[in-house]
Amino acid sequence: MPIAENDWIKIDYIGRLKENAKVFDTTLEDIARSEAIFDEKRKYEPMLCRAGDEKFLIPGLAKKLVGLEINKTQTFEIPTKEAYGERESGKIEMVPTKKLCNAKIDPRVGALIQFQGKYGKIIFVGGGRTRVDFNHPLAGKDLSFDVTVVEQINDASQIQKEIISRRFSSVNMEDIKVETSNDLEIITITLPNYLIFMEGLAISKYTLASDLRDYLEFKEVRFLDIFDYREKEPKEEELKEDNSKSKESK
Repeated sequence: MPIAENDWIKIDYIGRLKENAKVFDTTLEDIARSEAIFDEKRKYEPMLCRAGDEKFLIPGLAKKLVGLEINKTQTFEIPTKEAYGERESGKIEMVPTKKLCNAKIDPRVGALIQFQGKYGKIIFVGGGRTRVDFNHPLAGKDLSFDVTVVEQINDASQIQKEIISRRFSSVNMEDIKVETSNDLEIITITLPNYLIFMEGLAISKYTLASDLRDYLEFKEVRFLDIFDYREKEPKEEELKEDNSKSKESK
């Protein structure tokens, strides 16, 4: 059955520049490695999205997902206006270099930075000033995508798990504890303590809470920090392993 609007799905994709077919993004690790765009900090796996929903994807691609069939790859061309829009001269700003240094940003030509809530690329440094291009790197570009729907998700608990995993993609889901109230209005999420110094943790919590409210209609989202200093009882597997080692040493 074809994918309908607002269906939850997971997709694999390869994104290319239409002008030269150069790959700029993909969910497939082997393609990322072969195209020399592999990022060790990223987890390569099918992406969660909702067909037709522009919150997850660029407008042109989001609309193309409606009507697709599972495990059938299709290629779509996305014009600039339905991708990242045209480049705007007003988004190229001159910033005092001192302000960047105060924000602990190294002003180097070519550096990708986040400044005052915006992402940009430094294109000039000199005379105490730094020119930063805050246009999206793909602004002004026509794109193409090879897209495969690998899974359709209908179970609410799985959708919930996938939404949480999307905002904390580098975290093992087994380390995250989730509880929901009986009336399904309150969700409590306990994150592992090792995330306490995670960069952008507050933003990740905020965006996750917004997702859970918008898509699963939770009225309240709670994040719980637990610092448990009690001595842990050894697990059964660990006891068996210790007994096995002690027998071998005799």
